[in-house]
Amino acid sequence: MALVWITGATGAIGSALARRLIARGDTVVLSARNADRLLALSRELGGSAFPVVADVTNEASVEAAALQIEQQFGTPTGLAHCVGSILVKSIAATSAAELHATFATNFFSAWTVLRTFVRAVRKAKHPASAVLVGSVAARLGFANHEAIAAAKAAVAGLAVSAAASGAAFGLRVNCVHPALTRSALSARWLVTPEQEQRFARSNPSGRIGEGDDTAAAIAYLLSDEAGWITGQEIGVDGGQSRLWGSATA
Repeated sequence: MALVWITGATGAIGSALARRLIARGDTVVLSARNADRLLALSRELGGSAFPVVADVTNEASVEAAALQIEQQFGTPTGLAHCVGSILVKSIAATSAAELHATFATNFFSAWTVLRTFVRAVRKAKHPASAVLVGSVAARLGFANHEAIAAAKAAVAGLAVSAAASGAAFGLRVNCVHPALTRSALSARWLVTPEQEQRFARSNPSGRIGEGDDTAAAIAYLLSDEAGWITGQEIGVDGGQSRLWGSATA
């Protein structure tokens, strides 16, 4: 039985992952900024889910959360950083403040959480696994995605380099890249059936992603079954980053 720390736990991917991990017998520590939503999720999931409020864009908050986890539960053996944002603007229209906010939410949060996790598992001297969430935009050029594509590409680079550093002490690190996934973040583009159909048809698989699609991949990468998988970037995108053409059905 693993102890897994999920950041961004109240989102579509994080909450689906928590349900999967608990179903297989793991214990999960759920972190997010909104205490009310976090508590509601932990109550829904039951006795194997424990809420620890944290703002992952704030280093002191992350370190305080890690200390609380260590004191209450011990050192996690798994980390899933499921935090992200979406900014759709051209480079010409993107302000410096928007760029910095995008990197703070996506890259610097991943850096801070992963660094805290790495320090903990090195001290504990036990094998561990971490998965960071990137984006299909980091692998395939989309117009008006310059800031988020750059931030998520940085997340992927962090994962691969950390995997190289961590291999010597039993740490595996991987990155998953979802395509458009149904969530609170993407809801503004999926307001009508027509909008949803347009986005679905642009994907080779002919549908929008669900949080559980990415959660399934993360759950596998955190498991012992994936013990020889590290330093990988895995598309969970309906083939969008690799297959030419869109669905016609």
